[in-house]
Order: sequence, then C-alpha cells, then structure tokens
Amino acid sequence: MTRPFIQRPLFLVLVVFLGSLVSSPGQALVPQEQAIATFMATNPGQGRPYMVLDPVIEGVARARAKDMAVRNYFGHVNPDGVAANYLLRQAGYQLPAWWGTDPTANYVESIAAGYASPSDTWTAWMNSPPHKTHLLGENSFFASETHYGVGYYYDPNSTYKYYWVVITAPPQPIAITSPARGSQVLSATPPVAGTTDPAGGAATVQFCIENTSGTSAWQTATGTSSWSGTATGLAPGRNALVAESLDGSGNVLASATSVFTYLVQGTLTVTVSGSGAVTAAYAGVTTQDVGEPITLRAVPAKGSIFTGWTGSIVSGSAVLTFQMVDGFDLQANFEPNPFGPVSGAYYGILSSGSGDESGLVRIAVSSGGLFTGRVFISGEAYSFTGALDASGSATVNIRLPGGRALTLSLQADLTGGSGAITGTLLDGDESFEFTVNESSYNPLTNAAPQVGRYTLVLTPDPAMTGSSAPQGNGFAAILVNAAGGAIVSGRLADGTPFSAVGRVANDGTLAIYSVPSGAPAGSSLTGLLTFRSTDVSDLDGTLAWTKGVNGRDPFYPSGFAVQMPSVGSLFVRPTGGVQPMETTSGAATAMLGAGNLPQQLNIPVVINRTDRATMVTPGQPNLTLGINPVTGAVTGRFQMPDGNLTRPVAGVILQKQNSAFGFFRGVSQCGIFSLAPSS
Repeated sequence: MTRPFIQRPLFLVLVVFLGSLVSSPGQALVPQEQAIATFMATNPGQGRPYMVLDPVIEGVARARAKDMAVRNYFGHVNPDGVAANYLLRQAGYQLPAWWGTDPTANYVESIAAGYASPSDTWTAWMNSPPHKTHLLGENSFFASETHYGVGYYYDPNSTYKYYWVVITAPPQPIAITSPARGSQVLSATPPVAGTTDPAGGAATVQFCIENTSGTSAWQTATGTSSWSGTATGLAPGRNALVAESLDGSGNVLASATSVFTYLVQGTLTVTVSGSGAVTAAYAGVTTQDVGEPITLRAVPAKGSIFTGWTGSIVSGSAVLTFQMVDGFDLQANFEPNPFGPVSGAYYGILSSGSGDESGLVRIAVSSGGLFTGRVFISGEAYSFTGALDASGSATVNIRLPGGRALTLSLQADLTGGSGAITGTLLDGDESFEFTVNESSYNPLTNAAPQVGRYTLVLTPDPAMTGSSAPQGNGFAAILVNAAGGAIVSGRLADGTPFSAVGRVANDGTLAIYSVPSGAPAGSSLTGLLTFRSTDVSDLDGTLAWTKGVNGRDPFYPSGFAVQMPSVGSLFVRPTGGVQPMETTSGAATAMLGAGNLPQQLNIPVVINRTDRATMVTPGQPNLTLGINPVTGAVTGRFQMPDGNLTRPVAGVILQKQNSAFGFFRGVSQCGIFSLAPSS
C-alpha cells in the first residue's frame, strides 16, 4: 500500500487503509462532486465495466470530506482511529468478509485537499499512479469496486479549505454462509444460513435446493440480515442451495448460490476387454460418491481402437461422463487400429509467431486416420484433406490461386491422452501455430453441459482510448445445443454485424472466427471464449477485432486493431410477468458516454411491464428503449444534444450483472451505453 504523501500547501492521499463517518445519504451531488463523478465515468481508461452512484457510499464520502474540514485534519484515519472500511460497515454497507475488521483499514478511498477546482483535483490524482490505479480501476481489485460516492466540502477556517473524497466498493450480494461452497455434508437435511445487506430492503429470504432430481419447493428462511433454515430434497452428489432476498411485494432483490456435495458412497466396477486401459482411479472395483460426476476415459493400447462402453451405459465415446449410481458396472472394449483414439472433431485458434490470434482451424479425424478440415485466415477459407501416418503426423500443401501454396503440418497424439492436435501453417515466410481441441459432445450419450442461450458483451480495448477506436460495447447472442454446436450473432461496437458458428470443445472453449458483414478488406474477428461460471459471468475471453482501412467510412476510416475483453452470461427467458432485469418498481438509469457527446448522460428511466423504458422526465435527449424478453436484446434511440440528430442505441442484458451494455453511433465516433437498476 502507498503511504500518504504531502505537497504543501496542496496535497492528496490515496486511501488504501481508510476511516469512518456517516451522513445523510441520497442527496443530489453538488456541482463539484458531479464533476469528479463525470471525470471518473467518462475517462477512456476507466476499467470498471459499469459504475453505480450508491447513496450510502455517497453519504460516507460527503461526511468524510466535512469531517476533515470541521475537525481540521487530513488523513485516512480520523481522530477517532477509524478509516473508510469501518465507516462503510458502520453505515450499513456490507463489505467482503475477507477484508477483515481492522478499524484502520482502507481498501476503497482516495482523498485530496487544497485544490480549489474539480479539474485541478482530478489532474493531481491522475498524476499520482496509486490514485490513478484506484480511480480508474486499473487492476482487477479496484475494477470490481463498481459502486461509488463522491464527497466535497469547503471550510474557509480550515487549513486546506477544500476537501475531496472518492470512495468505491463492490456491490452487496446476498451471502450463503452454510453449507459453504465446495463443502461436503453427511445429512439429508442440513442446516442452511446466510446474510443479506441490512440496507438492501429485504423483507424475507427464501431458499431451495437444485440437483439432478429437480428443484425443491421454496422455503421461507427465519430472519433476513441473518437468516437460517433447514434444507430438504437433497440428492446424492452435487446440490445447489439457491437463496433469494425479496422485498415486501415479493420481488427478488438479489440471489446467491452455493454448490456443495451430499456424500453417499456406492460401488463402481470398470473392466477392460482387449488391449487398452481406463482411468486408473476407477479401474477394477472402487468405492465412489453417489451422485458425483464420474469421467472415464478409455485409452487404447498402441495398435488398438476403442469400440465403445457396454454394461450400465452403452456409449461409443472414449470419454464417458455420468453421475455415480451404486452398483454401476461398465466395460471398455478395444480392437486393433492405431487411429481410433484421435478420431473426432477438433476446433482451435490460429496464432501468429507474435502470439496474435489470426484465424481458425477445424479438423475432423476418422477412425481410419483420414482427416478433412478448413483453415480460415485473412478473410479467406481454405479446405484440406490428408491422412495421418503411423506416428500421428501429416503434412499437406493447400494450393491457392496463382500457384501459391500453404503448408499445413499436424501432430496427433495417438494415445488420445491430450485430447488435442497441434500443428503449424506456413504461408511463405510467415508462420502460424495452432492447437485444436476435441469436441466429443453427443446429444444422446454425452450432452454438452453448456447447452443454452447466452448473451455476450465485447468491452472496449483498455489500451485504445480517445477517438482511434470505438469506446462502446459490442455484443452478441450465443446459442449452444446439446451436441456443443454454437451459433454466434451480434454487432461490433461500430454497428457492424457479424456471425460465426463453431463447437464447444471438451475443455469448455469455443473458438470464434468471423469476417464481419460489409467490413473493409482485411477485417476479422478472432478469439477463444471459455465457458466457466463465476459470480458475474458464465463465459469469458478476449476477442481480437481488426478493422481494415476504408477512407469513405465516416467511422474510423483508418481502421484499427483492438483486443476486446469479453464477458457473457446465461440468459433465461423470464416467465410470469418477471422482467429480464430485476428493478425496484422499474426504476433504472441509462448511461450514454463518448461518441461525440460533450459529456456523459445519466438518464433516469422507468421500465414498464411491456419492457419499454421511458425517461422519468420527458425531453431531450428523448431516449426510448425496448427490451426483448426472449433474447435479452435492448434497442432504442435518443436525440444528440444541441441538435435534432437522432441516433440508435443497441445492446444486450447480462443477467448475472443485472445490467445491459451496448453502444451507439454518434456523428463520427461510437459511444458507450449501459442500463442498470437505480440504486
């Protein structure tokens, strides 16, 4: 942490260990505070995915500024010996438990004193690397602190007269404390417990159990801020405790999930017929946890192929995943043939020698070692065929018009142990590398666990600020079927449509390659997405977007190459009149920034039951939005300030973040759009 430093007669301090105070929250920002808030939100380097002005944090920040002025001190720890973490908790704001309870700790605050104007204050902060890292969320810790408040106070009788405070903090979810995530329970009716944010307005808490047997009935917990109950409906193996906090009208305020294991053990028998082996941990007769997922891999010996599983499950897939049942009896069957372990479909990204993602490779290998495939690069697609030799290697020449040729080399692991094929592609003096991963999902015997509809947001490249590239969010819809097949369609942040198809690999990755529709020559979208569930996403990755040069395009005619961090969420169509976004009485805030706007617009709106969003106070910018409850798409339009030019707005909802993100096309630049429930 950075120690406080002083510039006399002016000075500022980054609060990394901070203090305490309380004031009346919810007041409108004074002009000085609003200016600082605007600097934070509109700075092109802002690393936070969204920002929410929180009334509790704002009250603490304002009280901090006043306290320093009135008691004539400057520091993160006040004369009472407490700092920002303590003060936020004292005000009722729930902070992560792992932050600890040290009353002098501060992970959330920047302060300054002696600067008469917001611009001078902001410049001083931006010239201080620790303050800049905090205020612009330049690392993952501070980027997660998406809720904020700004405080300003002037006292001509104090030493520095002008006092400035910015406090940021992570949002407050409902928490499950028992059973803890990843824990094991031995009882079919375990006690459950948790907490909710005392300031969150929860009237009740309800919970249920989800597992392979379905979803249990919802039960009402005892208490709210600290709630408890007894779970029923457990099934052996993995279970998910889902808890929701509700307001007085029964609307869901927040939810949390804790996945744990109910241990019941049974006998699994796995035998081998022919020359080959199975996963060592399950070979023979073993005792396993009933209900837990079991993944068996059949690996043929050299000179053999795997012909399938028989017994309790009949399957032709070399990798078999199932939930353990007491008394399961399986046999792996092998016959001679060296290429069986690598037969299947493979997908992966083509990368240049510098590591930049440049294209896509698809390969299908037959049980006889024959393969077919396509390579997508520089906006073109080339097909190839060939055969693996006895070592799993192959080299083929892909002939192109004009006598030019690409040389493709493959290396397959004939044991099937890696589940991947590696290779190189030579184009003259330029070399590319790839690793293609197998996708063996089958809707009948091994359905893809990622099946469903997802929304994806492509955030701006944090290294490309200003007017050189779009500052808005691209977006897409992704549909994954039981075979792992994926259909991707969306729009990039300059409005260019794109689409792609692929398959989810066994490691949860999805290779993306697209030539955006109508884009200039040399344009492409490439990258690898990974399906994995977190508190804020269900898939993530980085997509490389190259836009070619087009001097007639009013938007970015010189082109660009950007790396877009991307985050996605499973989208579940709401039922029973529930809106795709959870709001209190439909209250939300739409944000428009950059894109030729003179300043960021934060527009209060109301979302009605027909999924239309209209301005609380009608008038310019005349913003109207519509939400598609089936797809999560958000579309609309608004009027640019100081003129009659109407511009379209588009985006998608990320249900795990309960917010929408997208872009709009300004006059010559593309800006950022977001929609979030009002705090």
